[in-house]
Amino acid sequence: MFAALKCIIARDLMLALRHRSDVLTTVFFFIIVVSLFPLGVGPETDLLRSMAAGVVWVSALLASMLILSLLLAPLAVAAALRISVE
Repeated sequence: MFAALKCIIARDLMLALRHRSDVLTTVFFFIIVVSLFPLGVGPETDLLRSMAAGVVWVSALLASMLILSLLLAPLAVAAALRISVE
């Protein structure tokens, strides 16, 4: 099971590194969202501390959705070819 997971992660990293600009866009989006969130909430340190983990996770999930289409495009093309052959 770990071998399959390792292959999937290696494939996703290889696809991501082919398009470095998309990866940088994703990273910058994450940084911008995390850094601008406190400006919207306010300067209350206790409130920001209690929300920090959730903000980081939600920002990471939103940023990962930016690159998701790039990672899934080859699978969609393969599925379309498979359907057209059948």
